Amino acid sequence: MSDKGDFYRLISFLLTSARGCVDEPKMYGPFRLLDASRRLIDLLEARGLADGFLRQIRIKMDEAEDLMDLKDEKRFIESLDDLILALVKEVEKW
Repeated sequence: MSDKGDFYRLISFLLTSARGCVDEPKMYGPFRLLDASRRLIDLLEARGLADGFLRQIRIKMDEAEDLMDLKDEKRFIESLDDLILALVKEVEKW
């Protein structure tokens, strides 16, 4: 599919996720946002725009998602906090 199609799919995912969050359990929102971030990194990677840091973050996102599957809400939240802190430290280098 074209670049445009890839971005349309991501936008569709975000919009349907927003709608789903209206009726879904509270923890689905963070899970959907994590999934959207992973999808965006995938799009960047497919275009050669993801650097080593984003690839590392992607691995950590997969690990955080696994915690969500285990229903360990506290560890999932801690994983999200760790991801955010790592991203802040990376952006501060700019």
